Amino acid sequence: MSIAALLLFIRALGLTLPLSIVAGWSAIEAAIFFLVADIPISWIAVRSGTRAALLAALVAAVASVVGALAVWAWASHDPAGAAATMAMLPGIDQALIGEAADRYRHGPHAILAGAFAGIPFKLFALEASKDGSVAFFLLAPLLRLPRFLLVASFVGGLSHGLSRWQSLRQRLTLLTVLWIAFYAFYFSAMAR
Repeated sequence: MSIAALLLFIRALGLTLPLSIVAGWSAIEAAIFFLVADIPISWIAVRSGTRAALLAALVAAVASVVGALAVWAWASHDPAGAAATMAMLPGIDQALIGEAADRYRHGPHAILAGAFAGIPFKLFALEASKDGSVAFFLLAPLLRLPRFLLVASFVGGLSHGLSRWQSLRQRLTLLTVLWIAFYAFYFSAMAR
């Protein structure tokens, strides 16, 4: 499929704005924002279906490289300032920064596992700045993609199943409540 055909497909689905939001959100989240790109991916899954959400997952994985590169460039010039700023973000402390550094040293499989363990991707980019590695950025979309695809598939399938009993508005409300509950739990657990 050519790029032009893909763009026409995206436009036909009415996803130009939602995918732009996902791309921007993912890039910012990979740099400094603390709410994951899974949120708009899951919103697309409920609103537009699993296929659209899978496309959003791919867009998010690629766009996250931009944010990771920003962290890498910043931390290359001001490592202490970048690390201190990361430690001030909700849900991040020095112990989590240390765990991310340890996983980074253990390679891509450990980083991938970190994506499912609540370790922000920006912390791996922070660590990548210490060794100046650009290989990390070549792998970055592949390291982000599995979780995004899982969220897109799971939420899309669940939403489809619930559509028999719940309206779109009810499913979007349920999604919002679940994300609020998730973050209430996550931030309370990380504060300990």
